Formats: sequence, C-alpha cells, structure tokens
Amino acid sequence: MTAKNRERLRPLDDPEKVQAFLGLAYRIYSEMDKKRGSARHKAVLAQIAIAILLLQTAPIRIKNLAQIDIRKHLISRGDRLYLVFDGSDVKNSEPIDFELPDNVVEMLAWYIREHRPILIKEPSNALFPGQKHAAKTKGLLGEQISKTVFRYTGMKFNPHLFRHAGGKLFLDIRPGEYEVVRRVLGHRSLATTTSIYTGAETRSAGQHFVSTITQRLDAKRLQADRPKKNLSRQTSLLLKPKGGKS
Repeated sequence: MTAKNRERLRPLDDPEKVQAFLGLAYRIYSEMDKKRGSARHKAVLAQIAIAILLLQTAPIRIKNLAQIDIRKHLISRGDRLYLVFDGSDVKNSEPIDFELPDNVVEMLAWYIREHRPILIKEPSNALFPGQKHAAKTKGLLGEQISKTVFRYTGMKFNPHLFRHAGGKLFLDIRPGEYEVVRRVLGHRSLATTTSIYTGAETRSAGQHFVSTITQRLDAKRLQADRPKKNLSRQTSLLLKPKGGKS
C-alpha cells in the first residue's frame, strides 16, 4: 500500500468516520425521498449507493463491479444470493464468490425495482447500465463513486481504496488474521497481504495488546483481593501468625 493510500485511510481510525463511511449507502437511501432533481438524477444516485455498498461488502475491483450482469453474476442458491465471477474474468484469475447479506439483497432489490428501469434505454442485463445496452464504463462509475464518497464524508476515496479499507477495518477488529483478508481479496500469496497491511494495523494491534494485558492484570488483582477461603490445613498453617492460637 502506498503512503498516499495509507494517509487516505487514516480517517478510518476515527470510529465516527467509520460509521459515516459504512452507513453511506443507507444514508442515501433514507434521504432519497427528500432529494430534489429529476427521477434520472435520483436513479443515478441510487446506482452509486448500490455500487458503494457492494464495494464495502464484497471488495472487488472496479472493472468487475462495472461488469456485473444481473443474470450471469448474481446467482441464487436456495434462498441466498451470491456475487460470482469466474476466474477467467478476474485480474489475478482468482474466482469471486461472495454471499450477499440480507440487507444488501434488500437494497439491491430496491434499486433494481425502483431506479434501474429509469436508467435503461435499451434491453440490458447490466446492473449499472450506461449508454444504450452496455454497462457503464469503469472510469465513469469510479469517478461517480469517488465524488459521492467525498461529498458525503469528506474522504478522498478511489474505488480501489475500498479493498484496502475492507482489509484495514477487518484487521482493526481482528489484528493478525491475514489469511481471512487474503482469501477475501483474492491474493494468491499471504506475503502479498502481509506486505500491504503490516503497519496499517499497528495502532489496533497495540490497543488489542493493551486491552488483553489489562484484562489479565485486572483478573490477577481481583484474585489477589479475594478473601482466602477453603484453604488446606497446610496452607492455613503457613498463613497463621506466629504465636497465634488456632
């Protein structure tokens, strides 16, 4: 991770910024009825909200995000919905297979039902339709995502930074668990993952360490303060004052 990207992720050390960032799509959804502008303008904003939500819960690359085909890449298995890409369609040839949470599925249904039809000029299976029947280009989609994140949170975020943000936010809670991040981000080598995030989790690792040690110290203190009960006869004799009576 570059120094520039580390600096851009620094606001996510602040819990309030984390909440603003993770709640962005839902904020747009809740404010949609109050928004001024044409139906198409609102539809585009809903489109970007869904793009942001997907990047947060399934941190894929912007190329794959823009390519999402409703029939090809959103796959139902039982009562669950998955975002799936074959390895041949992914930059590092690692297949993508994310189970989408219920709240994300609900937001997707809201967008597809109420806003996506407004953006379609010709029949298309693109989740993010652009000109005619084609999907929106990754350049335009990425630009719109970055501008929306900045407008609502003040953070400078390009689409690729969502992958780093996902890794950081996970490791902030579970420092050292690089293997999970490696699998989610599709890194072939664990060394790639550790080289990216080593240092980014130093603060949270330190907090986790201090919290753990403090808990152990508190446990020891409480144990030391606890009244001595049910001592064996030998231990009672050791604690008995000299010259005292039994």
